[in-house]
Amino acid sequence: MSIGVSEEHGELARGARRWADAHCPPSEPRSWLDGQRPLRPQFWADLSAMGWLGLHLDAEHGGEGYGVAELVVVLEELGRVCAPGPFVPTVLAAAILEAGGATGALADIAAGRRIAAVAFAGSDHVLAGGRPDLMVVLGADDRWWAVDAADCRFEIVPSLDETRPMVSVGVEPGTGRRLTGVSSAWGRDLAALLLSAEAVGAAGWCLDTAAAYAKVREQFGRAIGEFQAVKHRCADMLVAVEEAKAATWDAARAWAARPGSDEASLAISVAAALAPSAAFRCAKDCIQVLGGIGFTWEHDAHLYL
Repeated sequence: MSIGVSEEHGELARGARRWADAHCPPSEPRSWLDGQRPLRPQFWADLSAMGWLGLHLDAEHGGEGYGVAELVVVLEELGRVCAPGPFVPTVLAAAILEAGGATGALADIAAGRRIAAVAFAGSDHVLAGGRPDLMVVLGADDRWWAVDAADCRFEIVPSLDETRPMVSVGVEPGTGRRLTGVSSAWGRDLAALLLSAEAVGAAGWCLDTAAAYAKVREQFGRAIGEFQAVKHRCADMLVAVEEAKAATWDAARAWAARPGSDEASLAISVAAALAPSAAFRCAKDCIQVLGGIGFTWEHDAHLYL
């Protein structure tokens, strides 16, 4: 079961999975690990053509006119294939820009012509996935600012996840346009929701990979999935994934109903507590079920850990 439980969201999830499997094979994130880190991944033009960069933006701003709930469904499938690049920071920045009334760049963002990133208070480690064209910065005054890349200083910093490099951003105080009507908490909640959705997808891949391997790998003449220790580990992974899915979809629906409300913030806090933890746990457990092959560079499991 995907995050979205309605028929329409189920169709969206199935379409997104077909697209992701076809356009983002394991060789794509692996190329980033090998040091090939373009500003945009190879599938960027195709992804832009799907309209997903503007899925949550109003049609009058160049978007598709849907909402964050639909974006969450797509993010789960991108998380399943460990999609590299700046999708998450770009769609997050676009949402903050739209909420703050800075709509001038949204059409270019939705069309894939510009990428963006978000710097929360303290900009030493900004999730960028490349050099962004536009920065959304939370200033020391606890207000959001839209800053053009020409007015920023960027430096790649070490990152555990090389499929989405991090950068240090230097911005002169008072540079850019101040965004009004959007709080710092609003942006933080939305970031937590989007990353939770992506984490659910990664956790789901780890669960499916471990379960499939446990069915075919044999020891002592039996599939290892028949042994209690392996069976229980896979069952615990399933519970963690389903908890994370339910919490994330509950948060997405709460946000869709009342963005930035206390109810949505509480639901997102639950999702943010469960989903990343489930992804980390399932990635580790997947490697344990895989055994020796799981520890090799040749297997894809380490991409998710």
